[in-house]
Amino acid sequence: MWKKLVYAAVILLGVSAALLGGLYFLFTSWFNPAPPSNDLPKPSNALEAQRQDLDQFKRMVALDRSYTMLDRERANRAIDALRARTTVLNWGEFRVALMRIAAMADNGHTGVIIGDGPRPNAVPLRVTGFSDGLNVLRAQSADTDLLGARVEAVDGHSVQEVLAKLDALHGGVPAFRRIVSELWMQSPAILNGIGIAPNPDLTVWRFRLANGTVVTRALKGEPVLKPRTFEDETRWLSPERPVNEPAGWNALLPDSASLPLALRDFNKTFRREWIAGTCVLYIQMKQIDDGRDQKIGDWLHETEQSMRANKPCALIVDLRYNGGGDYTNTWSFTHKLPELLNAGARVYILTGPQTFSAAISTTAFIKETLGSRAVILGEPVGDRLKFLSEGDSGCLPNSKICFHYSTGMANLSAPCTDWRVCFWLNWLYPVRVNSLQPDEVITVSFADYLAKRDPVFDRALVLAARSGGTIRPQHLN
Repeated sequence: MWKKLVYAAVILLGVSAALLGGLYFLFTSWFNPAPPSNDLPKPSNALEAQRQDLDQFKRMVALDRSYTMLDRERANRAIDALRARTTVLNWGEFRVALMRIAAMADNGHTGVIIGDGPRPNAVPLRVTGFSDGLNVLRAQSADTDLLGARVEAVDGHSVQEVLAKLDALHGGVPAFRRIVSELWMQSPAILNGIGIAPNPDLTVWRFRLANGTVVTRALKGEPVLKPRTFEDETRWLSPERPVNEPAGWNALLPDSASLPLALRDFNKTFRREWIAGTCVLYIQMKQIDDGRDQKIGDWLHETEQSMRANKPCALIVDLRYNGGGDYTNTWSFTHKLPELLNAGARVYILTGPQTFSAAISTTAFIKETLGSRAVILGEPVGDRLKFLSEGDSGCLPNSKICFHYSTGMANLSAPCTDWRVCFWLNWLYPVRVNSLQPDEVITVSFADYLAKRDPVFDRALVLAARSGGTIRPQHLN
């Protein structure tokens, strides 16, 4: 009898394992389909190479589920029109043409990406957008006189005109498209592709220096080597040297402890700090996944232990520089917050247009869990409550331009019931919020930045003080 029971148990376990394995294979093949094979014959000329790339791009667009039927037809017509050309586009023009087609999906996760292919070139400056314009925050040695300058024109076009053209190259909400545009504005190849710069390797910008002097400077497009990543624009808010930055770069502000808390130790993925003289805890996450230097699971566990030992009277969760990751990493922690906080304590969530993907889900987890005790400050998050993500990416065989296609829908405001497009894992991690609009919209100006003020964080401290947090006067300046 025992042998029969053991035998039956082994069979049951084997069948269960097979069923689970089959379900996992079905799940991954449906939501993470591999790109079509690039096993194509060597092209005989540049035109044939371009057409091969377009054929492959069309196959990847077919995998993306964020296109409506009409938008997919429009995208396919645009691909066919490009394929019918008898002249070859340069690399920047070709990339921009594909970016326009990807943008027809109007989905923040769908797009032409850097991937493993060649990077667009970049000027020897790094600029970041503020509420009152674009300013130079980092420059190579030859252009340090431009640090702090406001960008006023690019190749004879106003900054707003240039950004409006670039906005059309990506889908999603306007604020997210704008931060992407501010990034691509720094590439002469992209500017040439949209008809702004006459040369794919050179662009001429006009600046206004702090003393009011207007300066025009020809900026050469430099190759961005793979190990030296072209970071998101908010990375330049910190003067701390990025991990892979080569020598010769200079920052506008000194790397000092006088910077706002959010900008200190910026190369750290996760940070946790009690505000001196208070019962307020500040935590910052720059991604919802393991970082270069820290494991998110370990860090969240340590944060939970710290909060259990000394429950905060208020919690500030800074997700402004968080592009996402895997929301299952934060599900448990965010749903434990009521037991980790003092009774009635509030959570102040700091958001902005770079708060994206799993960072948006994490914001929603906190908002749903704590209701009116969760207060959102800053600027709106970088996507809608209903979006498509997941998927995979592939690079074209000849140009090496890469494309990310999206396959799984997330709906943070209502049930998602269509199994063909709803990401199945979301059914195990449901969330329902009516809105993630900030309770108070707070922007940061360049003057704030120069004065080393963080109006969003400062407002959170003021509100924490009103709700019971003991704040020393110097924190309210």
